[in-house]
Amino acid sequence: MKVLYVNKNLNLSQPIVDQLVKMGFEVDILIESLPPVPDKTAWTHKVGNIFSRLILKDKNYFIKKEKQIFERFAEKRLKNKSYDIAFFIRADMFSEKLIKKVRRQTKKMVSYQWDGINMYPKILEYYKYFDRKLVFDGKDIRKYPQYNLLPLPIYHYTENIFHDPAKEEFDLFYVGVGLDERIKWAHNIETYSKKNDLKFKAILTIPEFREEKKTESVSLQHTGISLSENEQYTQKAKAVVDFKMNTHNGVAFRFFECLKQEQKFVSNNQNLRDYDFYHPDNIFITDFEDFTGLKEFLQKPYHKINRKIVEKYGIKNWLKYALDYGDYEPLNLP
Repeated sequence: MKVLYVNKNLNLSQPIVDQLVKMGFEVDILIESLPPVPDKTAWTHKVGNIFSRLILKDKNYFIKKEKQIFERFAEKRLKNKSYDIAFFIRADMFSEKLIKKVRRQTKKMVSYQWDGINMYPKILEYYKYFDRKLVFDGKDIRKYPQYNLLPLPIYHYTENIFHDPAKEEFDLFYVGVGLDERIKWAHNIETYSKKNDLKFKAILTIPEFREEKKTESVSLQHTGISLSENEQYTQKAKAVVDFKMNTHNGVAFRFFECLKQEQKFVSNNQNLRDYDFYHPDNIFITDFEDFTGLKEFLQKPYHKINRKIVEKYGIKNWLKYALDYGDYEPLNLP
C-alpha cells in the first residue's frame, strides 16, 4: 500500500516515517525539506511588498509569497501520483486547494490534530475531505460531536532505553518555549528547590527582542536546544516537568517518552489521573504554586507499569490505530 505523509514538523516526522516503512508501506513524504523562502532583499520583492502595504493595505506580502512557493512545490511533488492513504498531521497548516488535490488522488484521507482545535479551528472547515479524523484532546470530541472525531493521544517511539537512576545529576528538568506563565512557574520551582535542597534545571526559549537572563536553575535564552541535547538532559533528571497550556487537555510527547523509559513526571495536567497508566508514585500533579508532597514524591521509587499498557501507546500501535490498518489495540482519551 502507498501512503502519502504530510507534516510540516520535520523534527517529529522521522520516527513516523521509519515506522510506516517497517510496517511495509511504500511512503511518499510530501515535505522532506521546506522550499526556500522568498529573498526579502530582492528588488522585485521589495517593490511588491511596498505596493502591497501602501496600495493594497495588506501587510502579509511575504506570508502570501511563501504560501505560493509552497503550493507550487507541492503541485510538482504530487503530479501524476495516486495513494491508498494520505496521512495529514495538522492539516490546518495547508491550503484547501492542496487538500482537495490530495483528496482526488487518494482512496482514504486521515487527519490528526496534535494541538487543540480551539487553537487552530480552521481544521473544522477541512473535515469534509477526510474519512478518519483524530484528535488528542477528549474535550474536542465532546464539543464537536457532528464531526465524528476519534481519540488519539500522542505516542512514544524510543526503543530499549530505560531511565538509569545512576546517571541522575538533578531532580527536575524542563525545556520549552518561554511563555510568561511558564517562566513564572519555572521560578516557582526554583524557589521550592532551593528551600528543599533539590536541583532543578530549566531551559526556556525566548524571542530575540527579549533580554536573555540566567539564574542558578533557569535559563531564558534566544537559542533552543536540539532533540539530542534534550534527551541528554532528560536522562540526567530524576523527573521531567511539563507545563500544560490552558488551550488543551492533551498529554505531551515528553510524558509518553517518560512512560516508555520508566521516568517520573511532574505536570499541571489533571487529566493524567484518568488514564490507565496513572500511578501516584510516577506522576505528580501540581498547579506550580503549591508543591506540597513533591520532595517525598521524588524520594519514592518508580512504580513499574504493565508493559502491555506501555506498548499500547507505542508508535506501532499508534499508527495502526490512526490509519485503521491491521490488528491494533484501540486508544482512548478521558
